[in-house]
Order: sequence, then C-alpha cells, then structure tokens
Amino acid sequence: MFSHSRNSRKATRAVQFALAAALIAGPAAYAAEPATGKFELTAFSNTAAGDSLIRGDYELAVQQLSTDARSLARNTVNTNRCVALALTHQLPAAHEACDTAVRDAQRELANAPATELWSRSQYRDYLALAYSNRAVVNYLSHNDAAAQSDLAKAAAVAPKADFVARNLTALQSHTAVAQVSVGAQR
Repeated sequence: MFSHSRNSRKATRAVQFALAAALIAGPAAYAAEPATGKFELTAFSNTAAGDSLIRGDYELAVQQLSTDARSLARNTVNTNRCVALALTHQLPAAHEACDTAVRDAQRELANAPATELWSRSQYRDYLALAYSNRAVVNYLSHNDAAAQSDLAKAAAVAPKADFVARNLTALQSHTAVAQVSVGAQR
C-alpha cells in the first residue's frame, strides 16, 4: 500500500490484503484478469466499518458509516465511506464521500506542523489515497478524464505510492476490475 515511508510500511505489514470485488466485469472475468488490470480501492481496517470491509460485508459497512461518526478521524471515515459506497454501486454517493475525503486530507496536510516530517508524509499518503480512490470512482462512473486527473494529483503528492502506480496501470488497460485493499491506520 504505502511504500515510500518507513512509518507507512509498518501499517502495510499490519494488515493488508485484497478482496476481489468485480464492479465492472463478472467474477469469471475477474479471475482471468491480469494483475496489472485491477484498480485498487483502499480503506482503513481499524477505523469505522473496517471490520465489515475486511469481511466483505459492504452493505453493513455503508450502514455503519451512515451513523454519526464525529468522534472518529474524518479522513478515514470518509475514505471508508467512499470505498463502501463504491462497492455497493452507489456511485453518486461514493463520489461525494470521496470528495469529502480529499478535502479532509488536504485540510489535515495543510494543518500538519512543518516540523513533524513523518506526520506530513503520513498526511500526503492519506491525500494520495483519497485521490486514488476518487479516481476509481470516476472510472466506474465512466469519467476517464477525471480519473486520469485524480491519479496525476495522487502521483504528484506521493510519487512512490504503489497503489497509485497500480491504478494508473489499470486505467491505461481499459479492461480493469476493482479490488479492495484494507490497511491498518496508526
């Protein structure tokens, strides 16, 4: 998931896996799809609805994320909401949640102390993740130009992020299928 900072790699080792979620093609097409043709939606396992996303219970995740979650970190809640809504084919609502996740991550990065480089790196990872997820939702909504734009922004923020590179490759393949990666947030 995050490969360009030591702190981020720790989160990746904690919990990372991929679940097939054939949003574009059927399950048989997913099985035949090469690894480079898969989009990656990324969520946080140890925040709101993380357990439901891990289990593949996306409807329950949507329900859990629709409750009042003000006490939880907004960027992770909206990121998980974006993923859950995309996986349940609620694309307009998913796009709105992705937009909110991007704004939250931008705000947190802007407010991160300049003296805490590790913190700023983490917030850049979150922003790249939010852009990357929104790119997948844009692609699923048949808006390739917006998907390309969001992936370019994600690559500019976190140029070494593996999930961004994989999504760029998937976008270029034009036969992509979505999958989910769930990583632990510190």
